[in-house]
Amino acid sequence: MLKGVTKRIVEIKSPSSDYFERAVLYLRPDRPLPGESDCSRLAEEYLGSLEPAPRKKIPRDLRPLAAVLAASLLISLCALAVLLILFTKI
Repeated sequence: MLKGVTKRIVEIKSPSSDYFERAVLYLRPDRPLPGESDCSRLAEEYLGSLEPAPRKKIPRDLRPLAAVLAASLLISLCALAVLLILFTKI
């Protein structure tokens, strides 16, 4: 239902995004109209803020160190569990 209210709308048909095909933005009525270049820049910034951040990968040279640290943590936790089991049965 429309009530005679004029909406200022910006539609972006092909943003540079892997996730969005089209975006519709409603401009605030109490603000002056931005220029075309400002409007495009602001819309791209907004859409970029909605995309998930890329996952950080462990660099190849640190992967062996990460594996050793993970294995030592696992061994430590297993040893702690064994000690807890032994001492609670005494």
